[in-house]
Amino acid sequence: MAGHLEPRPISDYPRPEPQAPAQKKLHLGWLAGITVFSFVAGLFLKFEFDGTWWEFAGFVTGFVNVYLVAVEHIINWPIGIVNLLLYGWVFFTSRLYADMTLQFFFLALGIQGWINWAKGGTGKTALFITKIKPISWGLIVLLQVAGTAVYVPIVTYYKGASPFIDSALTVASIIAQFLLNWKKIENWVLWIIVDAIYVPLYISRHLISTAILYGLFFCLAVSGLVSWIRIYRREREPLLFSAQPQ
Repeated sequence: MAGHLEPRPISDYPRPEPQAPAQKKLHLGWLAGITVFSFVAGLFLKFEFDGTWWEFAGFVTGFVNVYLVAVEHIINWPIGIVNLLLYGWVFFTSRLYADMTLQFFFLALGIQGWINWAKGGTGKTALFITKIKPISWGLIVLLQVAGTAVYVPIVTYYKGASPFIDSALTVASIIAQFLLNWKKIENWVLWIIVDAIYVPLYISRHLISTAILYGLFFCLAVSGLVSWIRIYRREREPLLFSAQPQ
C-alpha cells in the first residue's frame, strides 16, 4: 500500500541515556542489626582471644563499612576512614608493616573515593556501577607483579612478618580499592581473593578477631559482587518502553 512504512527494528530506536543514579536509601533496620551484631561479636572475640580494644573497634567499624559498600551507600567512606586509622595502629603493633602503610595509602584513596562516588559522574553527578575492559586484566596482573617486587625487599629490610604474602596482598588491595573508588564491579573479585588469603595470615599473627572479620568480609564481598551485578543490569538495561522513533 502506498505510503506504508516498514516498522523499524528495535536496534534503530535510540537508547535513552540512564539518569544519574539516585543516592541509595539506607535501610535503618538492617544497619542497626549489622551494628549490633558486629558489636556483640567483637566483644566476644576480644575477651575470648584476649584481643585489644583497638582491634575490637576496627572489627566493628570494618564490618559496618563493608556492609555499606555492598549496598552501595556513600556513608561507607567516613566510617571506612575511621577503620583505616584504627587498623593502622593494630598492624603496626603486629609488625605487619606493609599492611600498616596500606592503611595510610587507603586514607588518601578513601577521600578520593568519597568525592568520586558523590560527584565523579558526568556533570558532577554520582557514579554508575560499571565494568572494566577485558584488556585491563593484563594491566592489573602487571601492576600486581611490579608492585609486589617493589614491596617485598622493603618489608624484608624492616623485618616484617610474611614479607611476600603481606606485600602481594597489599598491592592487590590497593588495586581493588582503585576499582572500588570508580565503582568497577571487578573490585569485588579481587576483594574475594584477598580476603580469603588474609584469613590464615592473620591467624598466623594471632589476630584472631581480625581473621574472623576478614572471613566475614569474604562473605560480604561475595554478597557485594552479586548485588552490584544486579544493580548494573538494572541500571543499564534498554529502556524500550521510553524509546521513541525519530
